Amino acid sequence: MADSLTFRTRYFDAGTGSVLHSGIYNREFSSMLASVAAAGLTYMAIASRGGSGLPAFAGLLGVALITFPLFRRFVFREQYLRTTFDRPRGKVSIFREGLYCRMVGGFPLADIKSILIETKKTAVENADGVEFVKKISLQHHTAIPGFGEENALYLLTLKLAGGRDLIIFAGKSMEDAISAHAVIKKFIENI
Repeated sequence: MADSLTFRTRYFDAGTGSVLHSGIYNREFSSMLASVAAAGLTYMAIASRGGSGLPAFAGLLGVALITFPLFRRFVFREQYLRTTFDRPRGKVSIFREGLYCRMVGGFPLADIKSILIETKKTAVENADGVEFVKKISLQHHTAIPGFGEENALYLLTLKLAGGRDLIIFAGKSMEDAISAHAVIKKFIENI
């Protein structure tokens, strides 16, 4: 039997967020904007020193092509939640991994009373607003994926002593929630 179990996921936010911006402002788009800004600054630096034409354009293109994957990989990377159940220390540690890895919480392993799968459904709150935005997006020949649709999230929740709940997974796949639940529950029951 293993002494520790680490559960790592990028699906941990149960908030509804901005439906409009989720389809438009994604990590790739943000990386592109940042790389174009870096390329524009490079172009201005080369042009201010008297360079123009081919050297300035080559610098602009080179910086844009090099910085886009760097921004995507290192700056606008996926955030992960890592939950480590450590049996020998009797502790649960929770880290949020992004640009930096930082500990966001920890508690004794014995504080876990149960682990549950819950469902959270988000409904459309403003149907008229959804229809209005859909009409505008059609006029611009743009589709916003999933806009105005009801969503169901499957939450993997740790019920802790003192009545506190902690969500460690919030995904759209029931199968993922069930498999993670089975592994974590088996580990917790063998304490």
